[in-house]
Amino acid sequence: MASAKKNRQIHINQEAYSTLMLIQNQIFSKFNSLMNEKEIDEVMKTEHLNDEFMPYAFIFAPGGKRNQEVIQSAKKDEIIDLIRDNKIVGTIKVKTNFKYKNSWKTRSVFGANSISTSIGNHLQGKYCLSGEINIFNTKIKEIKDKIYGLKKELNLKKVTALMLSANPFHRVHERLIRMTIDKADMIIIFLIRSSKENSLNFELRLKTLKYFVNNFLPRKKAIIIPLKNTPLFTGHKSPILECISAYKFGANKFVIGQNHSAIGMFFNKNQAHSITDKIGKNFDLEILVMPEYVYCHECKTIVSTKTCPHGQHRHMKYHSSTLRELLYSGILPPPILMRKEISAIILSDLFPNRFKNLQKIYDELFSNQGILETHTYEDFYKELAILYQTSSLT
Repeated sequence: MASAKKNRQIHINQEAYSTLMLIQNQIFSKFNSLMNEKEIDEVMKTEHLNDEFMPYAFIFAPGGKRNQEVIQSAKKDEIIDLIRDNKIVGTIKVKTNFKYKNSWKTRSVFGANSISTSIGNHLQGKYCLSGEINIFNTKIKEIKDKIYGLKKELNLKKVTALMLSANPFHRVHERLIRMTIDKADMIIIFLIRSSKENSLNFELRLKTLKYFVNNFLPRKKAIIIPLKNTPLFTGHKSPILECISAYKFGANKFVIGQNHSAIGMFFNKNQAHSITDKIGKNFDLEILVMPEYVYCHECKTIVSTKTCPHGQHRHMKYHSSTLRELLYSGILPPPILMRKEISAIILSDLFPNRFKNLQKIYDELFSNQGILETHTYEDFYKELAILYQTSSLT
């Protein structure tokens, strides 16, 4: 018996794969297909499509000789397989193919963040493809369905979202989350990629954030959405996509810092505007601008720079780069900067075999229950942090 004819293939990278997944699950728009030439031109001209605000067009034009040959010769209703890491991860049902226009370059969702300007294993191609996409991965759908399910089940009216890189997760992040959750029925925490040098790996950052949520927040009050594979939100360079994505995931409020690029000014028809104006006009989403938080040595707590009467010389700022330097040097940050449990998780991961005899060091430094106990590196760092806080002889 003859085997069925195999579909032709287009190879994509992880970033394109993640963007296609977001498009399919309507995280940017109700429109969830790859756009044709007419639709793209409409978005470029009006920033709208089908009466919906659309800041970026879904322009699919992966480079590479083989990809472009497939696109250029694609026929209507042909099914084309999408390949990532030698695996079929989805399909496209072709509608049209057409030439790419240079004027579209800055408004493609695949290049919305300048960190990633390619959508395949090569640069932008000369020919585009429109059609229906079907990505087999259902993780985004499952998270979105869970949030909407909880909103309906628990009658949640106030859902607030924020985006963090948690690189590393420190006390100001904790304060920000607690202040947000006080005024919300539920919060959505997007964990995004980081472009910083010597960044902690994504899995480690996710582990620390999950630890905090599971151990120090009320149950069913916070949901983490890990956005590991998409660069679209990295460095907060696509603030308008942040707001839209938060809204499409079910939030009606979105928290940003006062230095976030979303509140930067731009001019249109000689009138000053900010991106928050566009969001407020097109979505039922309130944007909350949070001030800078510092530790004040006079107030002896974390305070807002807007409410603290003491000068900067009494303030200690939470610089993530400095905290990473301490951690990569094997130094336990003071609990005033990072919760000791979080520091312990990170240092245990960075230095998995630091001591020749951990058990001996642990037993000689710390008190015990008089019985033999086996301890981990996390136990060691948490106990060490407690010793640092002991003050009777200092």
